[in-house]
Amino acid sequence: MVQLTKEQKKLVKKLEDAYVVCSDCGSKYGVYSVGCSSVWVGKCDVCDEEKPVTEARDYAYLITGIRKIKLGEFK
Repeated sequence: MVQLTKEQKKLVKKLEDAYVVCSDCGSKYGVYSVGCSSVWVGKCDVCDEEKPVTEARDYAYLITGIRKIKLGEFK
């Protein structure tokens, strides 16, 4: 594991705490893991934009992005 910057730590915390996520952030930090999702207009917990969102669990709780950040692999 690498030493994280303050910004990276803040992002990891935001990803870990996310309950709803838009498809842009979900695709960026996670892997879509279901065939069908409930989608509604709401505020994404990652980018804070008002857009169609779904539960973070549909993107495997964003664990892929969290791990890549912690390992220094996320660009």
